[in-house]
Amino acid sequence: MRRALVLVILVLFLAGAFLRAPVTESATQTTNTNKRRLEFRVSPFVDLYFFVYKLSSTSAQSPAIEGFTQSVEAARQLPITSTLQDLLLFQAENAAVAEKLFAQFPETYKTSKGEVIDLRRRAVHLAKSLGVIEKPFTEKIWPEHKLLIEKAAARIELTLVPKEQECFNYLIRHLGMENAERVVPVYLVAETPWPGGFTMWGSDPSRGVCVMSVTAYQGSPLIAGILHEAIHALDLETKGKGNVLVELRDRLLKAGFAADDLVARHGPHMLVFIHSSEAVRRYVDSSYQPYSEGVFIRPGLQPLVKVELPLWTAYLDGKLSRDEALKQMVDAFVKARNSPAHP
Repeated sequence: MRRALVLVILVLFLAGAFLRAPVTESATQTTNTNKRRLEFRVSPFVDLYFFVYKLSSTSAQSPAIEGFTQSVEAARQLPITSTLQDLLLFQAENAAVAEKLFAQFPETYKTSKGEVIDLRRRAVHLAKSLGVIEKPFTEKIWPEHKLLIEKAAARIELTLVPKEQECFNYLIRHLGMENAERVVPVYLVAETPWPGGFTMWGSDPSRGVCVMSVTAYQGSPLIAGILHEAIHALDLETKGKGNVLVELRDRLLKAGFAADDLVARHGPHMLVFIHSSEAVRRYVDSSYQPYSEGVFIRPGLQPLVKVELPLWTAYLDGKLSRDEALKQMVDAFVKARNSPAHP
């Protein structure tokens, strides 16, 4: 759930805690006891952008707005990550500005599959197509999206915001990320491509920015998703010694797992799922039952869940030290790898 990009502030609105001035870097230097750790942001243009890419990733029918189908097709010709480089998209408050900024892109771009595409031409074409639909989108679709975001924001204000500092202390303390200082920006949008939540970074890889769909996740799963992405942002900020996610991956590699092995690739990420879920269960909603759905019941990830969930929750309950929990995880994965039943 991470993409290599950075976002900037566009539009802020919503009631209560969401009607705040943008948080500056100096504001992040206040004491840990009274500062906000999450900054929620909303932009109609960012919402439109991710909505078009959501439609481009599915077979869903486009809205009955002239030019919308063409915008979706233009997005299909351009990987979502390619236009999010160098902050340019997020300096644009509308499609007209995006078109000028996209004209600054490199002429070509190499995709993750190794294909070289004509980035600049396709990006400018996408921006022009967004310009055609921007006004009718703002008039006909954005009001509904705004209501969805406001409803989610009200839930966040009621449930997460009062427990925000406690949740962050819980994340930071147990994951070895005590050096994290930045306020984590979170863009709330109606729709995104799968999986519905992203953490992105750019030229400065220590500064993560999150995007969350308020329709892909609702209620306590949305809160867990926000904390999940926040952990990724904290991870980017604290790659040094002590970061549990880095430590687990290093231990697995040292134990002989290849970097592309399922355990090495997804083992640390599974801890993010578990820890964000436990933060919600312990501080926000004691009735939350995450382990019977989603990633926790995905067949291909069951070897990770069966090892990590009991050991990590034992650590969180004070029954194991963090070092012992990680040691037992690695030992269990090595034992399973060496088992005759292992493929």
